[in-house]
Amino acid sequence: MLSVIHCVRHGEGFHNVGGGCYTIPDPRLSLTGENQCESLREDAFRNQSGISLILSSPMCRALQTAALVFQPALTSALQSERILAFPDAQETSSDPCDIGSDPEILRRIVGKEKWPVDLSLVTDGWNQKKAGARYSPSNDAIRARARDARLFLRATLRELVSNGDDDAEIVLVSHGGFMHYLTGDRGDAYRHPGTGWDNCETRAYSRWRRGRDHPMYGKEVQGKLFTTEMECWQGQGLQRPDEVDLDLKVG
Repeated sequence: MLSVIHCVRHGEGFHNVGGGCYTIPDPRLSLTGENQCESLREDAFRNQSGISLILSSPMCRALQTAALVFQPALTSALQSERILAFPDAQETSSDPCDIGSDPEILRRIVGKEKWPVDLSLVTDGWNQKKAGARYSPSNDAIRARARDARLFLRATLRELVSNGDDDAEIVLVSHGGFMHYLTGDRGDAYRHPGTGWDNCETRAYSRWRRGRDHPMYGKEVQGKLFTTEMECWQGQGLQRPDEVDLDLKVG
C-alpha cells in the first residue's frame, strides 16, 4: 500500500511576472503559467490514473492550475470529476493578490471558465483577512489552519483507503507561502519571493525523491530557518506573518 499526497504550487500568475505586482486582485495565470501547467501535465503527471481526489485553494490561479494540469483525471469516469475548492489552502498575506474573490463572483468566474469545481466549502468570509479572523495573515492563524488542513488531508486519505482505495493519491494545489506552514519544510524558503517553491513545482514529500539525503531538520534548526525566512520575506517587500499581530497591537 502506497498512499500519496501530492502538493503542487500554482503556475506563474500575473502577480509573479518580473518583480511581482502584489496589487493585482486574485490574479489568473500568465501565458508562461499556462505553459508550465501543460509541461507539468505531460511530465510529472503524465499518468493520472491513480488520482483519487483533487483539492485546490479557491484562488483563481490555483483553480486554473488544477483544471489545466489535471484535465485527464477530471475527464475520466474512474476519477473525481470535480476539483474540491479548499479555503484552508489559500495564501497567507493580506496583499490584494492573496485575497480571493467573493463567493458569488467566484461562482460566476468558475462557470464562465468552465472549470470543474465544487465550491461547497467556499462560504461567506473565506476571503476575509481581518484581525482575529480564521484567515488572518498572522503567524498563529496561519499555523492553526495549516494544522487543520493536515488533519483534513489525513482523514480524507484514511477514508479513501478504508473504502478500498489502497493506493489512494490526493492532489493539493496551493501557494508557496502556505506550503511552508503546511509541510513544516522551510529549506530554501526564500529562494523566490516569499517561497522556496518554483511555480508548478510538485512535491510528494518523499525527501530522497527531491534529492535531499539528510534527515528533516530538527525543531531548533527549523526555528532558525523560520526567522531567516521572515527576515528575507520582509527584505523582499512582503508581509511577515510573525509581526502582523504586533502591528495590530501598536495600531
